Order: sequence, then structure tokens, then C-alpha cells
Amino acid sequence: MEYFLILIGILIVTIFFEWKYNIHLYHSRKERLIVTLNIFIFGVIWDYYATYNQHWTFSGPGLIGIKLIGLPIEEFLFFLILPYGALVMYKYYDKRIK
Repeated sequence: MEYFLILIGILIVTIFFEWKYNIHLYHSRKERLIVTLNIFIFGVIWDYYATYNQHWTFSGPGLIGIKLIGLPIEEFLFFLILPYGALVMYKYYDKRIK
């Protein structure tokens, strides 16, 4: 459950920064969709490969317990939220440094 709450916290902070500092990552919805899907698909394939080869596992009380095709739901959310958060923070700091 903690993993999910951390992801939601990151999403809330990211949305706040994007709104407050007028940060625009993409020029269109199509561009947003293409970039997000590329990161998501690559990340999910990478996670499946790593868990299949037992490079890491997802177990413990920090997870909600819902799995889709072998991966916890939090891992799918991770690849949607974290790249978005990282890009917003990059754009924020880029605006402040210039």
C-alpha cells in the first residue's frame, strides 16, 4: 500500500507544479500519448523480463496485492507517473536556472 501512496503523492505534487508554474511538456495530446505509451511499453517489457529472469521480485506488505499478468498494479502506475514527474521537474528547474 505504501508504494501506491507514494506514487499518488508524486502525481499530486507533479500536477501542482505543472499548474502553478505553467509548465507544458507536450505540444499536443497526440504527442503526449505517443511519448507516454513508448515509455510505458518499454518499462513494462523491461519489468517482465527482469522478473522472469528473477533479477527482482515484487513481494511484501508494501503492495496492494492486485496483479495484472504477473506484475503488481503499482508497477504499471510507476511507468505512467514517474516519467511524467521527472519531465515536469526537469522543465521546472530548467525554467528557474535560465
